[in-house]
Amino acid sequence: MKRLRVAVVGAGVMGKHHANIYAALPHVDLVAVVDPSEARCAEAREQYAVATYPSLDALLAFETLDAASVAAPTSLHYGLSKRLLEAGVHVLVEKPLATEVAQAEALIRLSRRQNRVLQVGHITRFYRAVDLLRAQVHAPYLIEARRLTPHARIKDVGVILDLMIHDIDIVLGLVPAEVASLSVAGHILNGSPFEDVAAAQIVFENGCIARLLASRAAPDGERTLVVAEPQQTIRLDFARDPHTEVSIYRPLRDEASSAHGQIETRTIHEDNPLKKELEHFLARIRSSAAPVGTLEDDLRALRLASSLMARLEPVRTPQLV
Repeated sequence: MKRLRVAVVGAGVMGKHHANIYAALPHVDLVAVVDPSEARCAEAREQYAVATYPSLDALLAFETLDAASVAAPTSLHYGLSKRLLEAGVHVLVEKPLATEVAQAEALIRLSRRQNRVLQVGHITRFYRAVDLLRAQVHAPYLIEARRLTPHARIKDVGVILDLMIHDIDIVLGLVPAEVASLSVAGHILNGSPFEDVAAAQIVFENGCIARLLASRAAPDGERTLVVAEPQQTIRLDFARDPHTEVSIYRPLRDEASSAHGQIETRTIHEDNPLKKELEHFLARIRSSAAPVGTLEDDLRALRLASSLMARLEPVRTPQLV
């Protein structure tokens, strides 16, 4: 099997995770890390014994690559991915694909012209619990998602593109209908230029209602998803890393019984979804795997997120003293 030469662009929290995995995978050579921070570059040189560069242009001037992960700030996704694709490099870019729909469409066209894999890092697609949802959910009428964190690690976009887009992607994969209406409200906290809290309601043409709450100003972390169908309600708790806790409630049909229903619980071990995602990316480069989620799926999620942002008129809360 041909060894693939891979670089990681962006050596922050996610970039380090990407680099750790690439460095341990067989038939892969992590050859370079790109970051404008010399401290981060020095850390990468020490940990991985790789070349480091302060910019993408410097990387491409000295290295021949097969693939790259883009784990830089969201506002840079478009420019970095475009430059890599133009250079003939396969690209995995952390979600979202870009901050604007037109940019995402341009990247998709470019990847197809260049005949290069362009994959978006929607990591939840590689959760076993999400696979269970896809297999068991057929006619949801209500979906509620809560994704809360006390940390605002991402500074250059709001919470819709930072956190809520994970749940938008899951919901769109579960509901076989077009969106009929949207509403959204939110808050900007402590002088931030972007929304830190957003609550959205999406009504689909088949009647399904999805209610999504995202916050990066919560006292505690929470990542839950509840999907209700006439015959069952499934609740997922993703915040038990490395496990997802699943509860399935099914109402009883026996009117003589005093019980309201049965609850089945299970714990699903999530075996490093990011590793699965990167292995899948490399397998696609080798033409040995079909996409898990298409670029059209990525574009649909970004369009919906963009529609929510366009409707959002967040309340600006004065900065706390």
